[in-house]
Amino acid sequence: MVNPFETFPNLLRPLTIGGTVFRNRMFGSPTGHTDIILYGQPSIDAVMYYERKAMGGAAALTTGEISVDPDELEGKRWPRDITNTANRNFGRLAGKVSRHGAVASAELQFAGIFSRTRMKDRKDPAWGPMDMEMFGGRIKVRQMTDERIMEVIIGYGKSALAAKNVGFGMVTLHGAHGWGLQQFMSPYINKRTDKWGGNTENRCRFAVMAIDEIHRVCGSDFPVEIRISGTEIDPNGYDVDEACRIAEQLDGHADIIHVSVGGVSHTKESFARTHVSMFYPEGRNVEYAAEIKKHVKKSLVGTVGGLSDPYFMEEILAAGKADIIYMARELICDPDFPNKVRAGKVGDIRKCMRCLTCFSECMGRGDFHCALNPEISREREVFYSLPPAEKLKVLVIGGGITGMQAALTAEKNGHEVVLCEKSGELGGGILCERDVPFKERLHQYIELQKYLISKSSIDLRLNTEVTPEYAEAEKADAIIAAVGSVAASANIPGTEGANVYQAIDIFNDPAKARGKVVILGAGFVGTELAIHLRQLGVRDVEVIEMLGSITDGGNDHHRQAIEDMIEQYAIPIRFNTKAKEITSAGIRCDDPDGEVFFEADTVIQAVGMKPLQDYALTFNKCAPVFYMVGECNKVGNILKANSSAYTIAKYLGRYGG
Repeated sequence: MVNPFETFPNLLRPLTIGGTVFRNRMFGSPTGHTDIILYGQPSIDAVMYYERKAMGGAAALTTGEISVDPDELEGKRWPRDITNTANRNFGRLAGKVSRHGAVASAELQFAGIFSRTRMKDRKDPAWGPMDMEMFGGRIKVRQMTDERIMEVIIGYGKSALAAKNVGFGMVTLHGAHGWGLQQFMSPYINKRTDKWGGNTENRCRFAVMAIDEIHRVCGSDFPVEIRISGTEIDPNGYDVDEACRIAEQLDGHADIIHVSVGGVSHTKESFARTHVSMFYPEGRNVEYAAEIKKHVKKSLVGTVGGLSDPYFMEEILAAGKADIIYMARELICDPDFPNKVRAGKVGDIRKCMRCLTCFSECMGRGDFHCALNPEISREREVFYSLPPAEKLKVLVIGGGITGMQAALTAEKNGHEVVLCEKSGELGGGILCERDVPFKERLHQYIELQKYLISKSSIDLRLNTEVTPEYAEAEKADAIIAAVGSVAASANIPGTEGANVYQAIDIFNDPAKARGKVVILGAGFVGTELAIHLRQLGVRDVEVIEMLGSITDGGNDHHRQAIEDMIEQYAIPIRFNTKAKEITSAGIRCDDPDGEVFFEADTVIQAVGMKPLQDYALTFNKCAPVFYMVGECNKVGNILKANSSAYTIAKYLGRYGG
């Protein structure tokens, strides 16, 4: 067995983009799934297909194509529409993937000239860069107007926001393999002379504006990836030199530029190079990513194409040819590939032989069946015969809600569990709300968890602050970091003033809220604190929020309950108001009408939480298996914290990790 952190330091190195942590550099590239049911939902079998690969340790998993084009989605002619509110299973898919520690990514696609090939009832021409006929007149295309292009760009934003809202952690724009965005990038197809054609900048304008629109509506810290072709593999198409110029236009707009190959023509060679056949050497397409990486300064670069050898993958990263390795067929052949690499069990890896059986089976019969892996696309059948867990020694770091659940679940599934908490009491930061009347049931739950731990075989160590040295000395088989988050502070002058507190300070000691109280932030923490203070008799409480509504964290029903209390207690909330400076007398802000000053004796910050990602990652190499769960991975809510803790602990020792 190899030492994985010495042998694969780059492949196993976590990656942070915005506020999202990717646990390694092994990503699942889009493979799609043909099992689509009512309203374009992925079926439960399709959901479990992605979930099984998340169990295997991939850092990210990407769905197949989801249309963003209103013209395709009209009348549900192309039903994969993530913006359809009836489409619940996309959320289920994202949740099933993310609860195993992977990032779920939605592939957003504009078909362009190929849209009519999947809408047989449409006899009018497809939309594309130019008026043209393709493939001997079989495809008729009309030139997109400015208005039509903007409609699709807005569609990208709407679809990305819908994906984010149902739990996807990233979106991937398909700008390769001859699809719509590439049709505009390609000088072979796009011969326009307006702002959408001609030079490289103009031909990339569509893609750049789509990416920028997604960042506008989803936030700059929401990862956006675009897949491009490093060559069109066509004598009439662009080569790697033009691909580098395309990447330069996308650089800094996309967070990741994922380099594949292929073009509109879909020749036999193009197909066999896009989906690298066994007749080409492994890594045949890496050279294109490597060349593009020389021209990219801000975006990360990924490479894909028949990669199955972890040693070769490590060489690619170590040589600086790419930042990320993508796998499609390899994760079909062996979903546990990443876990086996991390565990040093590289001799156990089942390597894809690139026979393309999976592709043929999917297109012909509907499932990605693999010649070497009989379990893939039979996930539901296998799930109900769950393999027994190999008994592990599990170190859980952090005794908050997440850590307690992880410890209890791991112990219940037969593992030896050590639970360390740096304070003298289990419960974590939420203990500050123990005296809030409307949180009584939550604290009864915490007491129940404490009781269950006291009855269990868990080795509980209070007043124990874990360091990497301590963790290594435990010689655990698996570490679950549940170290939580800390309160964020507004990035404005005056936050260190004597009259300024964090919400946790006031929950712990409401007497500190004196005189006129102003709370910065109308999320659940800020609004619940305002309600609590009013219930305690603090009459002069006001909330300031830079956005246009209460931030609900994904629970709009609780938001309605809070709004009910806000109205009953007549608590004023000033929306669309951004704080600029805190003074001893109050807060200077900007609102839609200009500058405004709010007098305040007490200013309370409730501007969110900051995940302790860096601290959690110090334990990454301290055990063969490592997971970050709860708020140290990404700030969420109790549902997400408990779900991730339960899932990670339940599957320990079952799937190669």
